Amino acid sequence: MPEAPATLFFGFRRPLNQAALKQALATCRPVRVGLVSRSNFLGPLTDEFLSARNGFRACTYRANPYAHFPGGHLLGQLWPNEVTALRMYERIFRGATTGQSYDKRRTLYREHVAWAYGLLREGKYQRLIFSEIPHHPFPYVLHSVASAMGLEVLFLAQIQTKETYVISESIDGLFEPIQTAYRDLLRSSQQGAPALAPHLEAEFERRTAEHTPFYMGVSDLSWNKRLYQRSKKFFRGDDRLRLHRTIRNGLAYRRARRQAPHARERFIYFPLHLQPEATTSPMGGVYVDQNLAIETLARALPAGWKVAVKENPAQRFAKRERDFYEHLEGIPAVHLVSKQENTFDLIERCEAVATITGTAGWEALFRGKPTIAFGRAFYRGGPGVIAVDDPAELASQLRSIEDGTFEHATHEDLRRFLRAIQSASHHGVVDPAYLRDSDLSFGDCVDRYANTLAKIMAPDR
Repeated sequence: MPEAPATLFFGFRRPLNQAALKQALATCRPVRVGLVSRSNFLGPLTDEFLSARNGFRACTYRANPYAHFPGGHLLGQLWPNEVTALRMYERIFRGATTGQSYDKRRTLYREHVAWAYGLLREGKYQRLIFSEIPHHPFPYVLHSVASAMGLEVLFLAQIQTKETYVISESIDGLFEPIQTAYRDLLRSSQQGAPALAPHLEAEFERRTAEHTPFYMGVSDLSWNKRLYQRSKKFFRGDDRLRLHRTIRNGLAYRRARRQAPHARERFIYFPLHLQPEATTSPMGGVYVDQNLAIETLARALPAGWKVAVKENPAQRFAKRERDFYEHLEGIPAVHLVSKQENTFDLIERCEAVATITGTAGWEALFRGKPTIAFGRAFYRGGPGVIAVDDPAELASQLRSIEDGTFEHATHEDLRRFLRAIQSASHHGVVDPAYLRDSDLSFGDCVDRYANTLAKIMAPDR
């Protein structure tokens, strides 16, 4: 059996991920196996195990068992990542307060850098494989440290097209292969709409109809899973302890609400992301602050246009600051509309959809609407998409929508983009949540997933 380089696996905490990793290790076992997860499900296959419970709050300087310690040069290299990491630490502090002080988060960040550095150096790992985008504090720090050390880092990421996932080495370059494949297709001499694999043909069919994403409801779940989802909301301790925040921020939301733009008003529809989530941190970059995105958009609007902002139905007020709603209330062009407004109706009526990385932007393209993407969306660089890098360019693109010269995506364009996705992605499910959206059996998903893991673990990869 071939031996792969020493590999540290992070995550793999759900049955799908664990079954796939065990199956892959039976095919290709690294010379050394490290695991960071909720439990040591690999048992004797693991040479080193670090528990992922309790947000790694116990990974302090005092408890650090490693002799190797990072120097100033490495910390300097990581400086751009520190801002993102510090924002992420708000996720692991629960209780009557939120976020904790800047100094406390910064200290924990540096303690985690020290742990990550020691773990990688003393474990002599050459490769890291994450089961998902590193979007919690410690995995993000581990990813950043490993990249700065020049180690091979890979992670798998499910995208919002049916049964599709990608593999990437970096968060910034997550969807570059899709964009490259699409540019190559545009340069090719192929005429007409390209053929699609059945799962992407199904994706095209459902996006050209009115399709409600599976995660917006629980009707497809068994009774016990529905009960679990509801009990999670009811017994969520941090919300109970922060009841004052829920009330205060909820009242701020009610005060900021306005009527949706009327039939004769031209507007951009901006559905807010659930936060905190990977879709904004780290995939939103600086636009993890959705107020910044909305402010940028409002300043670029043609005269008389509005922005209709709709809160995410799943957002908890304890996790959205009062200042967020007060800021929206203070922008004359912004209408924070009721959660009860129909998303598909707003998409039909708007001039364009703006989002950080959301599915609404993908849906809008199939309805002939331009999409404004602030973050690293998988469709950024696709047809009909305005990728926000420069406010002046955004204003120029909005003027082209106003005067009717903007080049809207056609269904043929979107089929070509799906073909680019097909050539730069893998067919299957690596995020257990997306099993609800798959026609593949659990066993088939495990087999496909395991084959991918075995290929990326191979010594001669």
